[in-house]
Order: sequence, then C-alpha cells, then structure tokens
Amino acid sequence: MKEYKLKINNNSYNVVIKDVSDDTVLAVVNGKKHIVQIDTIENLTAVTEPVTDSPPPETRVSNSPAQVQVSPQAAGAGSIITPIPGQIISITVSLGEQVRNGQKLLVLEAMKLENSITATMDGTVSEILIAEGDVVNQGQPLIVLT
Repeated sequence: MKEYKLKINNNSYNVVIKDVSDDTVLAVVNGKKHIVQIDTIENLTAVTEPVTDSPPPETRVSNSPAQVQVSPQAAGAGSIITPIPGQIISITVSLGEQVRNGQKLLVLEAMKLENSITATMDGTVSEILIAEGDVVNQGQPLIVLT
C-alpha cells in the first residue's frame, strides 16, 4: 500500500493505492474508493517518496488516465526505462526484433505484482541492457529502440 499527498490545480488529494493488477488499480482518493482502468504506462520517471509534510514534486501527466509523459532526455530517445524498482521476470523480445508502440517487451515483478513494460514507439530493439533475473532500480534503462 502506498500513500501520496498530491496537489493538482491547487486542489489537495490524499491518494492511497490499495491494489494494482495488470489493467486496474484500486485507489482511495480523499476517502472514496475508485477502480481505475490502466490504458498504458509510459516510461514513468516520477520519484515516489514517503508521505511528508513537504509538497511532492510536480509531474506532467496527460489528460488520459494512467499515462505519464516523459521528455526524451530522461533516458535518451528510444530508451525504455523502469518505472519502479523490481526484478526482471521475462523478456519477450529479442535483439533486432521489430516492435510496435504498446507491444509488451518484458515483465517486471515489483512488490509481488507482475508489471508488463511496453514499447513507447514503433522501432527495432537495438539494445537489451538487462537479463532475466536482474534486479533493477527505478529509472534504469532496460531496452533501447531505434
């Protein structure tokens, strides 16, 4: 369970993430339960910190639910980076393979949940920087697409 204090358009929100699956999140926002459908998660690089009295850093979020936009300089254009720390369970692509935007590239286990990491663009797998079983940190480059 993660708890966040967020301020969006000068409105304060207390958000508790209760459960996460491949396609839904159970979140409690200001005491009210919401089931949120996940469309895609793209190269999440926002740093999550424990709840403190200081305001959280601002994150640019698109109008679509569960889509976070990250500038290319975050890890280099075409780099797929890990949104959360965890362990690589499987890699579903190979070097030189053509991939489509949204195609599953690998599975990352974090907090006993399996998370599919998908391509953020059409391209060719030019580098695979990790192996199955590797433990990775948040923001670490995993795969490079060109």
